[in-house]
Amino acid sequence: MRRALLLLALLAVPAAVLAVVACDDAGTLVPPADASTAEAAKGDAASAPDEGVADASSDAPVVEAAAMADVCGPAPWVNLGIIVVALDLADPDGSVLPGATFTSPLCPGLEKVSDDAGIINGLISANTPFYGRLTAPNYISELAPVEVFDADSTGNRIEMLPQILSGLLPGYAADASEIVVAAEKTQDDAGACSSLDGITLSVSGHPEATVTYFSDDTVPVAVPDAGATTTRGFAAITGLSGTGQFVTLVGTKPGCTIVFARGPVTGQVPLENGFVSLMPAYVTP
Repeated sequence: MRRALLLLALLAVPAAVLAVVACDDAGTLVPPADASTAEAAKGDAASAPDEGVADASSDAPVVEAAAMADVCGPAPWVNLGIIVVALDLADPDGSVLPGATFTSPLCPGLEKVSDDAGIINGLISANTPFYGRLTAPNYISELAPVEVFDADSTGNRIEMLPQILSGLLPGYAADASEIVVAAEKTQDDAGACSSLDGITLSVSGHPEATVTYFSDDTVPVAVPDAGATTTRGFAAITGLSGTGQFVTLVGTKPGCTIVFARGPVTGQVPLENGFVSLMPAYVTP
């Protein structure tokens, strides 16, 4: 479940992996379940037998509560793991980033901080749509797209861009939302549909959104008045605002199909002011 990292583009790094997930040991990144799901989870918990505990003790409820606080959403769960990587112009391969924090709307108050190796592991509900936030001091705050996982997935990388390089993102501000799109090919031998240029993007139902396309320079920069992606396949979408809403993107390229729902990615983009939402765009024949 790996995808090219979006912000990586802005540092001129070759396409890398983005597994935007992350449920962690303490607070995964999942959107709120509906009331019926929550009630069902409560019923399951109430009827579940004690595992290997013959006699109730004063410590048992504490242990169980601690264990349940370490997962996000009702069972069954899948294990998800990420490696948080810091990027900069001097070190395009990046270095592990301790101290990055994941949170999720599904788990208010829960958070998990990456360890000295940049690693976060944990459990989230299987087959449940979720998204997560990634924040770290002096780094641009990021949102993952909405995803659904039905199996364990670990060792996924998420790269973070230093705040000092926020000037590469047009319109980035604390009171606005921004989407960064990175195109990915799905086949190596599909002719024009294996190239990332010529893609036109828009936001469904949001004519106010502005799309900026980036150059194919070593360090990509915004191309004024460009109408489609270059061979780097990167774009930024601004003009959106409002925490808690979800949008979908539309992409076109002559002779090809651009899709945003693939693998665990559902195609929904969460928006929160002050965050950059990461979104892959898949070029298919």
